[in-house]
Amino acid sequence: MNIRMSGLAIAVLALSATSAFADVDLTPEVKTKIEDMLKAQGYEVGKIKVEDGLYEAYVRKGDEKIELYLNEKLEIVKNAKEGEDD
Repeated sequence: MNIRMSGLAIAVLALSATSAFADVDLTPEVKTKIEDMLKAQGYEVGKIKVEDGLYEAYVRKGDEKIELYLNEKLEIVKNAKEGEDD
């Protein structure tokens, strides 16, 4: 019985954590907005996906490869150059 309850508790916690990151949804409209916004800032836009509750855009500017992370308001909240550690 304790094992079942523990498993249920873990499942509930996992669902809660997942829903905390479910604020962003990469619809075609959102993807187009992100692409247009980043292109207007001079980036060449590659792949866009959702990771850890943020939009993640792989972009280039000149010779630099950059990963940009955007929140649900499409604000850039993190900028990581390829090869850099957090």
